[in-house]
Amino acid sequence: MQNIYTKPALLAAFICLALMIAAQLARPLFPVDETRYLTVAWEMHQSGNYVLPSLNHEAYHHKPPVLFWLINLMWAIFGVSQGAAMVVPYLGAFAFLLATARLATRLFPDNAQAPLLTTALLAGSLPFVIYSNLIMFDLLLGVFAILGLTAVWDYMTTRSKKHLLLLALCIGFGVLTKGPVILLHIGTALLLAKIWINAPQAQLKKTILPLIGAVLLGAAIALSWAIPAAIEGGKEFADKIFWGQTAGRMVKAFDHQRPIYWYLTFVPLFTLPWLASPALWSGAKQFLKDKAPNATSAKRFLFCWAVPVFVSFCLISGKQVHYLIPILPALALFFTGAFLNAPDEWKKRDSLPVLVTTLLLAALPIIMNLFANKIGGMIEGDKHIEETFSQMALLPSSLAALFIFGVSIAAHRSKIKNIVAITLSMAAMMVSFQIAAKESFFANYNLTPLAEKIMEIDKQTLAQNEAFHPLAFTRNYHGEFGFLARLNRPVKQIQPDELSKWFNDNPNGIALVRSKNELETKPYHVLYEQPYKLSSGYAIVETKKE
Repeated sequence: MQNIYTKPALLAAFICLALMIAAQLARPLFPVDETRYLTVAWEMHQSGNYVLPSLNHEAYHHKPPVLFWLINLMWAIFGVSQGAAMVVPYLGAFAFLLATARLATRLFPDNAQAPLLTTALLAGSLPFVIYSNLIMFDLLLGVFAILGLTAVWDYMTTRSKKHLLLLALCIGFGVLTKGPVILLHIGTALLLAKIWINAPQAQLKKTILPLIGAVLLGAAIALSWAIPAAIEGGKEFADKIFWGQTAGRMVKAFDHQRPIYWYLTFVPLFTLPWLASPALWSGAKQFLKDKAPNATSAKRFLFCWAVPVFVSFCLISGKQVHYLIPILPALALFFTGAFLNAPDEWKKRDSLPVLVTTLLLAALPIIMNLFANKIGGMIEGDKHIEETFSQMALLPSSLAALFIFGVSIAAHRSKIKNIVAITLSMAAMMVSFQIAAKESFFANYNLTPLAEKIMEIDKQTLAQNEAFHPLAFTRNYHGEFGFLARLNRPVKQIQPDELSKWFNDNPNGIALVRSKNELETKPYHVLYEQPYKLSSGYAIVETKKE
């Protein structure tokens, strides 16, 4: 069994390490999500309170604490820094890949290539190379979902109660990662077990009480944090974590409301680049026709797991693309079944369309650079787009394109070698994109220069033994500067028309203005300004001195 996991682990480690090094060198923390989560972790670090998360020094009920705990663990080991925090998603991505490879050994027990193939297909998918870069919750949730589903498979096929403990741990820590949604990811396969497991109804009934016990134990693990946090946070915080962030989001989302069909528009992107392979299509037909007991159970398990979850997310009011990341392994595992049924010897036509797709993705920065003026003219309102795209570096993308072109020329007849080579090409594509975007696209999302200006002002104030300047932020503040500026005080959120009054009340204050209208900063003294995203700008202002 050790040999089965060696190659998948090496491939997973190489991909995650390459992506992490590129991200450490090239990209900023992206507002508003990453900057917000780092601020919550920073305030947890400052206060030493690891029970009640806070944002802008107020109780933060939107997410449970596992991500913030992990970031603080990295800080305890390596010191407080953005780089240490960015290790967390790559450790999660590595665990995500290995957990999926482990599940592949259950679904395809007769094929020793399955774990490596699954790892390559998942690591080389477009959503993985994008979202493994981000400090978010969904990959971590996916780890507990996949391990929990594997525990479900193991328990239902062996009846060994040791797997129930793993299931309980996955449910408990899944809730502590992103709330009760873990029950949806694991529960559909459980509730529909009679469809995918070949066992008499009487035997299935005997599993009900042990499984309920595992769910209750998982709930107890989650409540061991939620109850103390609710007591400390008060009634409003308790209402939010026990209701508002679960049923409240499902019935009527307070954010990210999308139409019911919205996720369907992203299905093609989730299948890239593998959808372009003729071998996938021919293998999928054979896989769907395969009547062998193992293949039938695997197909039904994947269906009972992923399809109801996908439909549920379509029906839920609030939608974000990354919510689907925990079911991405289901797609990779189905593709594994398809490619296992494809011929072992590939022709150029089997891999060339996939490599061309990867090549086009790698060439995006080049296209953005060469056609910056035309793209800028086509998109109304994004005033920074031409300047930003024209600064995309050409060399990194050109080198990645040459690498992918070389892979296409040297394409091996071996199916598994072709797929691994394509996975490496996707990693090269994402590495090159990050380096190409460092001084252009990413610069417009980099709030570090603004944060450094605030820190400089605070340092001067401290040197003069004066009180820190009050801080204000126009429009909605999401903690963008708490971590980046290492703030130890709250930021006052105000609307633009309230800024003049705020300066009257706080004549020594400074304000962060985010706006598409440059005239908003005209009445004030601008200390620093920079473009933001593709259509806005940021400025640090103070009241004009008489």
